[in-house]
Amino acid sequence: MSRASRALAGSIAATLVAIVLSGHTLFAQSPTVLLFYGEPLKQQITLTDADAAAFTNLWTESSIKVEDLGNRPYRQVAIFWNSRSNPANNGTPVEKLTPAMAWQHGRLYLPTANKPAVLLTTRLTKAAQPVPVPSNASAFVLGGTISDAALAVLKQKGVVPR
Repeated sequence: MSRASRALAGSIAATLVAIVLSGHTLFAQSPTVLLFYGEPLKQQITLTDADAAAFTNLWTESSIKVEDLGNRPYRQVAIFWNSRSNPANNGTPVEKLTPAMAWQHGRLYLPTANKPAVLLTTRLTKAAQPVPVPSNASAFVLGGTISDAALAVLKQKGVVPR
């Protein structure tokens, strides 16, 4: 390896270490905060940390469309991707977040006796924070069936009936 190559590799490694140590969010596969809200929930339900990490397929195009789900009941969800200490990127702590501050919005379609729970989300529009709640159902195009682990969290937290 040449001297220039070693120097470049060292620079890249130092930059990555600096990013990690400075606390910047490295966007992984799951959001930082999910905020479930609206009827029939009596109050907002917030998922963070390991509970939020159970939701991992929110970046992929969904083969399931809103039209496919018919009149299945759903819960509204506001999704945040910034650091746990500043999820809306506006200085608001987790306990004071509102859906209007979200980076992304979704609909969690409840499971039925023979169909799994499905979480469909809007596209992530990082440049335009906050993102308004869509009025058109066709905006929910990412996501899909949620994992058993995510469903267990939702049941335990009261988002989905047991």
